[in-house]
Amino acid sequence: MLSMSPKNQASLVEVKQSPLHGRGLYAVVHVSAGTQLGTWPILILTEEDTARLKNTRLYHYVFYVDENADGAMRAAVAFGAISMCNHSTDPNAGFEVTAADATVTLTATKTSQRVMRS
Repeated sequence: MLSMSPKNQASLVEVKQSPLHGRGLYAVVHVSAGTQLGTWPILILTEEDTARLKNTRLYHYVFYVDENADGAMRAAVAFGAISMCNHSTDPNAGFEVTAADATVTLTATKTSQRVMRS
């Protein structure tokens, strides 16, 4: 299992009020595309628990993990600032869920952007 490094660059992002989405995740400094902004722990839910969340507010805050051959999906609840990452059709950052390590990593996809939308 991946150890959460004390060098986690969570200080590169912060949660702030967003005029579009309530709260959102923002870069606190200008970053270059490819900069890893941080890695956070996740709790991977069972397919049954994921299905139960679909009609709740919490479902808007989970990350897709995978799905089985029947199409039943597993999602994960993230802990930390990453949970406030908004969705966009033109993202400034992307995320990668690593189920084996139970982590989600956020990486900048554009240079010199301060607002992080994934």
